Parts: sequence; C-alpha cells; structure tokens
Amino acid sequence: MPYNPTKRGYSYVDGELPNSQRQPGTTRTAQVLPRKNYDTAELARQARHQAREEARQRNRPETHTNAGIHVDEEYDDSDIDGNGDVWPSQGNVRFQFHPDQVQNIPHIPPRSSAYQQEQGRGVKNTEDIPAVKPERFHVHWLVIFSLGMLVMIALWAGGSYVTSWWTNHQNDSAYGMPRTYQTDANVGHNDSSTNKTHFIALNLNRHIIIIELPGGDSSKAKIYSVTTLYGDGQDLTPVTLTFKDVNGDGLLDMEIHIQDQTIVLINDNGGFRPLKPGEHVSL
Repeated sequence: MPYNPTKRGYSYVDGELPNSQRQPGTTRTAQVLPRKNYDTAELARQARHQAREEARQRNRPETHTNAGIHVDEEYDDSDIDGNGDVWPSQGNVRFQFHPDQVQNIPHIPPRSSAYQQEQGRGVKNTEDIPAVKPERFHVHWLVIFSLGMLVMIALWAGGSYVTSWWTNHQNDSAYGMPRTYQTDANVGHNDSSTNKTHFIALNLNRHIIIIELPGGDSSKAKIYSVTTLYGDGQDLTPVTLTFKDVNGDGLLDMEIHIQDQTIVLINDNGGFRPLKPGEHVSL
C-alpha cells in the first residue's frame, strides 16, 4: 500500500484489498484511507540512515577480528548524509573479549602514585603501609672476646715498646754510649777529703769494668774486671757505684749495681777484692 502524494494519503492497489468475495459484474473503486500527517524531514533522515547502513554492510567484510577480538564500530547519528564528515566521539570503539581470553589476562597492580591520589577516600596510601624493620645483626660472643684479646695484646705490645724506648732514651741522656758512670770517694788510697779517688764504671760491650784513679792520679790507675752480662740489649744496661762499710773494718767497700743485682768488692790493702767464700757482709 504505497503513499500517493497527489491524494496525500495511502490507497490499496490490486492484490492488496482485503480477502472478500467480489460480486461478478461489480466495479471496484479505490478506497481512500484517512489522512495522516507525517514529518517529511524525519522520513528523509530515516531513509538516508537506512541507505547508509546498507552501503556500510556491503563494503565491509562479514567478520573483522584482531587477534581473536571482535570490534564493533558505532557512529554518531548526526552524520545524516552518510558521507563520514562527522568524526565519531571518543569511546565509540568497544572491544569485546572472549571468556577464555579474559581469564588469561594477567593482573596489573596499580601504580604507587595511585595510593597518593586516593587520599581521603578510604584508600591506603604509602604512609599507611608499615615500614619493614631490618633484621638485627647478632654477633657471637666469641667474636667479641677474640677482638678484645687482640686489642689487649696490641696495647700491651705498644706499651712495652713505648716503655723500652723511653727508658733507653733516658739512659742515653744520663750515661751515654757506652754506658758510663763516674763518681769520687775517699776510700783511703792515697787520697783525702780534698783530693778524693776518682772511679769510672763502664759497660763496654756487656763487660763490666771499674777504673780507679787513687787520689786522682791517673799514673796509679787500677782496673777491675767485674763480670760479663748475657742477653739481648745488655750492652745498654747502665752500671752505678756506691761505697759503704759492709764488713765493719772501718773502710769503705765498693758496691756495684747492675739493674737489680749488687756485687760487693772489699776494700783491702790499698785496693778492692771480691768476697771470699764464707765471708759475711751486711748490705
């Protein structure tokens, strides 16, 4: 039943009349339908839209896939003439995933900055995450004990070296090299209180030697070889002299001091002699 623009309405044509028995010899008349108002602009838009869709369906393949993903494109209805001048807005391209492919998509964690952007919305930020405390390093007590022992040994060795160096430095200043000690005493060997006997004690290459100059006269010099020292560094040991009556005979006897050792020479017959066996003295 087409539209008749001359009569501004629709009318039936042959074959479109209702099924009714037509009387023989009767004349068929056109039946005019009631008039109805239509929006011509809307009808034209619908017709152009339908033509555009049919042309698009013919021009594109039946199935368009991209790596198993079906893509359906939707265009804005404002392109009423179908020439494609109107650009589709963002979001009109939709992707549909197969259920099997959706299950294989890996989970991508959110960026750390996303926590900061969601502050105040009940979302955890980086400040709310508890800090991981580093594991405390434990040292075995044997390690500490060993280190303490090494430190003590180093201190002892250093202290011994410093003490030995300081002692030798003072002995060098007082006794020189070789170690020499000099003193005067009135021992009754051609001397007097104003002209005393001069004594020199030497440590000459570990040999202890005493030189006596009676009354200061070098022509009457006497030399006493006392002893020999043994051991490393003994050539640096100083020797000193003192005079004391150790046997009670009224004469000053000689006492030779070597470190913590004392050797006595008895004043006898104008000279000095070693102790005799069984002879007692009082130091």
